[in-house]
Amino acid sequence: MKIVIKIILLTGVLAYFVFAISSLSRDEDQRICSGVEILLKDSTNNDYVNTRFIKNLLEQAKTPIKGVALKNINIKNIEDHLKKSPYIDSVICYYTPDNLMCIRISTRMPVIHVMPENGESYYMDINGNTMPTNVFLLDVCLATGNISKKYAKEKLLDLATFINNQAPWDKEIQQIHVRNEKHIELITLTGDHTIILGEPIDIADKMERLSVFYKEGLDKAGWNKYRTINLNYADQVVCTKRNKK
Repeated sequence: MKIVIKIILLTGVLAYFVFAISSLSRDEDQRICSGVEILLKDSTNNDYVNTRFIKNLLEQAKTPIKGVALKNINIKNIEDHLKKSPYIDSVICYYTPDNLMCIRISTRMPVIHVMPENGESYYMDINGNTMPTNVFLLDVCLATGNISKKYAKEKLLDLATFINNQAPWDKEIQQIHVRNEKHIELITLTGDHTIILGEPIDIADKMERLSVFYKEGLDKAGWNKYRTINLNYADQVVCTKRNKK
């Protein structure tokens, strides 16, 4: 008798769970998307990709979201479409309990604007990903001259990152000019001179020497006395005076 009762109870419990799961499934099928929330991960440091830009991309996808049953929305297609933008690094879409679709986006952070002598200009992020320059005008380190994408990625990214992250160089260095792989020049905001960096190696040491020379040399001699300031010699700063007219 006890065994029969246990079997009946167990059958009842199983029936309840089957009913509950079936009800949840029906509720899931009936859920309607209440709207879209766009979350930009890097918005505090990089505001060039904004919610308006993402909404335009979603409109281009021609995939209705708000008011559509969740079961009929293809999240993967939305993620794949947004990832096609060269300015977007990663995309994750998910639903909240109140049926809101959240789109969490991580943008790429350009660190250098490359304008090669031969070829179209482009932005490059810290990972070497390139982005076109015809959509956004961004205030990042400019590099000109004889530059291949391989050289920009392997040699110039570290230099541009150093300049961007170090005061006062983030404001003082206006341009990186590459004459060849072993001869880089820096164009400054202050003073009418060119800084010869040489190869993009030992960057911190070279810029520290330049900092000391600025404080102890140019402040006394005058900012327009020298035509070039050469950092390409170990433990030295070699200057060429400007020709007197």
